Amino acid sequence: MHKIQVTNISSVGIIFREANPAELFIELKDDGHPMKLVRRQLCPIGGNWIGENAKKDTDTFETYKRELREELSFERPMRNSVELDLLGLADTKTFAPVYRQDVEVCEEDKVLLANIKNLILWDAEPWGDFLNHIPRSALNAADPENKRDGFTTLTSYYTTGLAEGAWGILCHLQDKYKNLSNESVTMVTTIDEIVRAKTHTAFAHDRVLSGFFQFKGVRSAERMPLVPGLSSIKMGMPLATYADYLNKYDVAKKPV
Repeated sequence: MHKIQVTNISSVGIIFREANPAELFIELKDDGHPMKLVRRQLCPIGGNWIGENAKKDTDTFETYKRELREELSFERPMRNSVELDLLGLADTKTFAPVYRQDVEVCEEDKVLLANIKNLILWDAEPWGDFLNHIPRSALNAADPENKRDGFTTLTSYYTTGLAEGAWGILCHLQDKYKNLSNESVTMVTTIDEIVRAKTHTAFAHDRVLSGFFQFKGVRSAERMPLVPGLSSIKMGMPLATYADYLNKYDVAKKPV
């Protein structure tokens, strides 16, 4: 059987306010990211099936759970480039580690964030698997000195609509600490604001987010700005195990 070739597999979550799906919780890649194309672009929270910790993941939802629990944190460690190295995205000559400022966090807020992470995962629903392609031409357009090839990621998307109480707590923590991620910069925003500010979304997630929020009845999602040259194709719903993925896809970068 012919297998579809992909560079890697990732899992991300679309987190939004159930009472008003136009409001969402998302990350923004900062200027420390080694890939110039995605700097100052939005990105759903999640990560890749790659690296030592990923060896225990049994399916894409396990990857999403692991990544979300690791990433949403009050701690501000140095940016970890190990995963980027494994994906072939880090450039050791230009990659500048970003240090986060330590903040004083009360125990009550630590418990609140832990509970919010659990709620996000308990209420998560699969949205689908998508082949997201970022061609070299798009990388070159953002960086004339780019030396990276284009890549195709098979991404599993999960969605969570948070009820009012949980959404209020998440917004309170975001407002109080300004950032809840140890990898990027978290923010609460709206589809209208994304459209108005013409903010791009990284790794072809823009196509998927536009389709999802249109499905939720957010009409302005039709006008979400799209990064030129990227593409996204829905492949169906997430598969049961990574063994199933390896039977269907030829995955170049994986933890096993």
